[in-house]
Amino acid sequence: MTHPKPFGLQTGAQTPSGEMTAISAAMMKDAELYSMALREDGLLPGTLVATGTGWRKVETLQPGEMVLTFDNGMQPIARVHDLTVPQHALPEHKAYTMVVPQGVLGNRRQIDMLPLQEIIIESDFAEEQYGDPFVLIQALMLEGFEGIRRVPITGDLRVYMPTFEQEQLIHICGMALLTARAESDFSPLEASTQLPGREYMRLPRSDLSALAASLKQQRAA
Repeated sequence: MTHPKPFGLQTGAQTPSGEMTAISAAMMKDAELYSMALREDGLLPGTLVATGTGWRKVETLQPGEMVLTFDNGMQPIARVHDLTVPQHALPEHKAYTMVVPQGVLGNRRQIDMLPLQEIIIESDFAEEQYGDPFVLIQALMLEGFEGIRRVPITGDLRVYMPTFEQEQLIHICGMALLTARAESDFSPLEASTQLPGREYMRLPRSDLSALAASLKQQRAA
């Protein structure tokens, strides 16, 4: 099975249209999406991760523990970054997360996600357009699909980011697959520009919009 690879975008670069900008060394962020949602990605407290010792809440994970990945089997955690954003520091128009109802992404329970957290989905449209059925899409882009919706953040926001030697897709709450960063993503920007490209393909926002629309139309048919 082959999986999507990068389009050749490097951290610190832009598309010819200027659609993508390097907000940080860790992620290429679509400028328009970033204006609508928090920059941060990662997992919220209580999110269940598949590990060598069973399903574990992300906040209990430690460096060196083994986590089940989509492509590379069990892989050790390099580090678990965490941050807390006080509620008063959240811009009012960005103070929300995305709720994914049970079963929509293969998840066995409802999941609360950050809007720009990337999810891998399988799509006939993606296979037709890009030659691979597996593609990454931000949770925000799936708003309205199968009940995925925004919910307001009502307290301080705590985020956990387990990292690996290379970027991975990890199993969350069943069969949902979310991206987890490479530890090298946290290198200074000038150093990270020399690192290998990210493992999985990122589509420009116009393509993501078309992909999201195809999913909604397929479900409505």
